[in-house]
Amino acid sequence: MHRKDVGGEKFKVQSSPYIIKHENDVLADPRSRALMHYITRGSTFDGNSGLAVTVSPDGTYSISVNNETWLNSANTFFNINGKLFSSDDKTLLLVKISDPAPGADNLGNFMQQSIVWQALTKSGQKSVVTGIRVYKDISAVVFSQNFPEELTGTSINWSNGVCTGFPSFKVEGKKGDKGFLSYGGLFLETTNTGGWHTGGLGINDGLYGGPLAIFDKNLNTVMISSFSEFMAGSLHLQNGVISFGIMGNASMIPQDYNYQTIVYYSRGINQAIYEWGETLLKNYGKTRANMKSDFMVNYLGYYTDNGAYYYYNTESGKNYEDTMLAVKLHIDIDQIPFRYLQLDSWWYFKGVGGGVKNWTARSDVFPHGSVYLSDKIGLPIIAHNRWWSSDTTYARVNGGKWNFIVEPDTQYSLPIDQGFWDYLLGTARDWGLKVYEQDWLNQQIDEMHITQSDVTIGRTWLMQMGKGASKNGMTIQYCMPMPRHVLQSVEIPVVTQIRASDDYHPGNDQWKIGLSSILHHAVGLAPYKDTMWTSSKQPGDPYTNGTELFTELQSVVSLLSSGPVGPGDKIGYMNKSLIMRSCNSDGLLLKPSKPATAIDPQIYRSALGSGGPDGEVWSTYSDIAAYRFGTLLWVNVKTSYPITPQQAGFGQLGSSYAFSDRNPAGTLVKFDEKNLLNQQKCGKDDFGLWHTTPEIPITASNRSVLLLGELSKWVKMSPQRVIDIITYSADIVLTLQGGVGEHIEFTLVYTDDLKTPQVVKCVFPESGKMQMHISNKKCHPY
Repeated sequence: MHRKDVGGEKFKVQSSPYIIKHENDVLADPRSRALMHYITRGSTFDGNSGLAVTVSPDGTYSISVNNETWLNSANTFFNINGKLFSSDDKTLLLVKISDPAPGADNLGNFMQQSIVWQALTKSGQKSVVTGIRVYKDISAVVFSQNFPEELTGTSINWSNGVCTGFPSFKVEGKKGDKGFLSYGGLFLETTNTGGWHTGGLGINDGLYGGPLAIFDKNLNTVMISSFSEFMAGSLHLQNGVISFGIMGNASMIPQDYNYQTIVYYSRGINQAIYEWGETLLKNYGKTRANMKSDFMVNYLGYYTDNGAYYYYNTESGKNYEDTMLAVKLHIDIDQIPFRYLQLDSWWYFKGVGGGVKNWTARSDVFPHGSVYLSDKIGLPIIAHNRWWSSDTTYARVNGGKWNFIVEPDTQYSLPIDQGFWDYLLGTARDWGLKVYEQDWLNQQIDEMHITQSDVTIGRTWLMQMGKGASKNGMTIQYCMPMPRHVLQSVEIPVVTQIRASDDYHPGNDQWKIGLSSILHHAVGLAPYKDTMWTSSKQPGDPYTNGTELFTELQSVVSLLSSGPVGPGDKIGYMNKSLIMRSCNSDGLLLKPSKPATAIDPQIYRSALGSGGPDGEVWSTYSDIAAYRFGTLLWVNVKTSYPITPQQAGFGQLGSSYAFSDRNPAGTLVKFDEKNLLNQQKCGKDDFGLWHTTPEIPITASNRSVLLLGELSKWVKMSPQRVIDIITYSADIVLTLQGGVGEHIEFTLVYTDDLKTPQVVKCVFPESGKMQMHISNKKCHPY
């Protein structure tokens, strides 16, 4: 045992360092009881003690990291019957602080303390219970707002505010002390960084606000977000205080409603966000299995959405049916292995205000119907949908069969009937639908009254959609998501992919998904960059003679996203050699193990102005057996920036080498914590792409091998190609998979002769699998 001073009192720390209690463990009246203090063991790094929360008798609290106070509490408040009740002005009365009580849930054991508040309204006393839950085995604290009775008149008539506030924290500190990464905006496109000392300038809040990461110079990172009721939760920044609560236009809060906020700690920005996401997935029982097995996440597809050549544009003199059949004919002739087809919003019926009236094929688009097209093309389909118009034929009030909330004044409607989704997606299955793409997610929230005033309707809508897709064996892609949609996906196993950036147009910079991909990957979603052109000019395009100067950059970012890859070129303008850098002969994407994301030093510099690269530096890797093969992408870097494996997010690589994509054999250099990799200034046309490979010893010959892999592909060593590596004293055996009859060229080099690369050439057998033996440079069927 040892003693520790906290708040002027003596505390005894138990041998298990999870909970710090009173010396005598006295259960005193909470109003007179001394300061209570709890600490989680959580994630430790280099001896750090983790995350702690301190609760005072007056209901205030603070969060500390490694014994340093990071966050001090501010006002607790609730809007009831049109009046704001606040702890600051004592209109919200503290009634009771409960004694700490143990419990357990999906995340493990915890200690929890409740704080009972009371508001004296015109209609009588109203109680609200807030809670603080500290976990034993993970570095997380969950704050809760519990409503034992229904509350009405909660709206503050401000969509970007919050009508409840707990927890609330002061945004304060010294310049250069801490930075933040604030997710927000449509597609997360306004994700911002900044200094915590600025009072929160740049933090995204309101309906488009999202998860917030706060970090110090040692990259200790605290992640804060909603932990339940994601479609109703918001954060609001005002006068240097950030409050987490329920969206401002919520008109009432039902009895027994429970809204939660999580504070999670770890070391490293990317690492903390990933662990936070894993915590959400574990809490809601979602795994990454559906995402990893999603056909359209794993194979090359052809897209017709905004940015593609055939977006509201057909071949001259042809309708869409004939155009799509012509596309299929030409990709077969050119032997480009597109494995599915995306149909965008041009194919179905629109109603008032441009919403969906009926989600079936227009006769002028597909004269023979969607089933005919599907049968002729023979490819699975991902199909687009938008918001529902108020005159949709599916709504019962319009003569349909299902319950919709219809708002004539906004010209929007929303299905609230599980049977509708079962029917809609069940009939779509008949014409080959495999992935349902729900676009314009933000419009249903922004433009309708009900989705901002009702705290349950948004979740109900998305959960019913998910159940309908699951029943029909489909997955879902979210498009035009707000941060709340990203979070809500953790409750819906079939939501597997998400648009990570705004619409592609030839020549724009929507490829910058290094920040958004961190969040998407954390919650188990495959980021989709959107479509792209693989040829610079495509006559007759709908984009006023659009030009794509950086086709290679578009291609490599798409593949490194680890999500869907979907070119959208005109017939005759598909750059096959560039397309095939991303996949095998069957269209299987040869991608890394995770999405490429912005490295921690890039985020730190963006927030605080120093200590990292001036530009985009993203990293990813392929984990195969016991070996990690890294990939680093530099774009628009204004000055050279030397980097270590740890800074790149690769961990301790041990003895490894790095080489440039542009000159593999001529650029091999040692890469470890003592030998840094230094990419020079580069732009979008001469972006830097480097790969790392570990030394693998062959003990019998006292030599080491470097596996450079397939130099013709963006990812040289992909777990989609190399599924196992086994080492023997005199040999290294690689198990490979590929298309039947596919030719492969695999490059390796010995560390004692770096200037003499060796190429192994093999052809895949009918099984699609073979083993490559490094000792004799031969392959055998597997």
